[in-house]
Amino acid sequence: MLLSEDAFRALASSSPWRWRALEFVRHATAEEERVEARIDRPGRMRLTDASGHTRTVVDRPGSGSFLSSFGYGPPPPPPIHRTPLDVIPPLRADGLVAERPERIPAQDGEVWVHYDDPMEQNYRWVAMLDPYELSTGTTATDLALVEHRGRPAWAATMTAIDGYEPRCGCCPLLHSAVAHRDEYGPDEKPYRPFPEWCRVMLDVETGVVVSLVESDGRVVIDLEIAAVE
Repeated sequence: MLLSEDAFRALASSSPWRWRALEFVRHATAEEERVEARIDRPGRMRLTDASGHTRTVVDRPGSGSFLSSFGYGPPPPPPIHRTPLDVIPPLRADGLVAERPERIPAQDGEVWVHYDDPMEQNYRWVAMLDPYELSTGTTATDLALVEHRGRPAWAATMTAIDGYEPRCGCCPLLHSAVAHRDEYGPDEKPYRPFPEWCRVMLDVETGVVVSLVESDGRVVIDLEIAAVE
C-alpha cells in the first residue's frame, strides 16, 4: 500500500476487516488510565486495569445490553444486527475498503451492520479501534510513514471540518469546535480549549489509532499493540 490522503482515509475505514483479535496496552494519558486489553471480534473483551483487576465483557451486536464478569445487564435477545464478519465489502486495488456497507440483505429484508467493539469508559475507545469517523469531514496533511512503539504506522495532521461525524459527539477523536457545536449547540462553552490540529497515527496492519496528540502536546491516545490475529 502506498500512503496518500485517500489511502489514509481508506485505512481509517478498514479496521473491521483487518483483524479479528487484538492484544494491546493503552498507556495512561491526561484523561485515561492505563489498561491492558484483549478484544476478540465480534463482541468479547478482557480488560486488566492498573491495579491488576481483570474483567470480561461480552457485547452481543444489536442487543443494546451487555454481560460481564460482574453479571450486570439483562440477557440480550437474539441479534438483530450482523457483524462485519458477515460482510465482504468492496475493496480498492490496494486491498483497503472502498465503501462500508451500512445494511445487508436478509431473508426478512435488510439488517444493519453493527461495527462497534465493546466500550470501555466512553466511545472514544470504540472510535480508537475503528476510526471510521476520520475518513470524512476532516483535513489530513503532512502525511508520513512512521513507527509507533516498534510498529509501522501512517501519520497525518488532522482537523475537523463541517461533515465530521464522530462516533459520539461528547468524546470525539478530534476535540473540535465542529464536534462540540453539533453535539451541544453553538452557545455551550467547551470544557477545555480546542486544539489547532491533532497528529494522528494509524497502525498500518490493523487500522487502529495508536497515537493521537493535540497541537498543545496533550496526549489523547497512546496504544501499544502486542499481538494481532
